[in-house]
Amino acid sequence: MARILVVDDEPIVRELVRKTLERVDHEVAEAEDGEVALKLSKKQPFDLVIADLFMPVMDGLQLIVQLREESPNTKVVAISGSVYERKPRFLEIAGRMESVITLAKPFTPEDLLTAVEESLGK
Repeated sequence: MARILVVDDEPIVRELVRKTLERVDHEVAEAEDGEVALKLSKKQPFDLVIADLFMPVMDGLQLIVQLREESPNTKVVAISGSVYERKPRFLEIAGRMESVITLAKPFTPEDLLTAVEESLGK
C-alpha cells in the first residue's frame, strides 16, 4: 500500500482515479490544483503524486518542479488530455524529467494501475 495524492481540477477524474487506487488498497488524498497539492505534501509526504498538467492556479509542471525541490523522493505520474492540441507538448516535457511517468487521457483503470506499479517499482 502506498500514500498517493491525485491532483486534477476535474472532480470526476479525481474520483475515478481515487476509486481505482483504493480498490487495490492504496491510501488516496485529492487536490484540485498544484498549490493545494503542495500544502498537503508539506503536511505529510506522499509516495506518489498523480498530477494533471493543465490546471488553474498552479499547473502540473510547476507542481513537479516544486515537489522535486521539497520532496525529491516522491514519484510522479503526469497525466494530460491535451497531448495533441497544445504546444509545447507538456506531457513530453514531463516525461523527460527524472522519475516521472506519463499517461495520456483517456486511460483505462489497467493503464493507471500499470503506471502506478511502474512508478513505485513494483
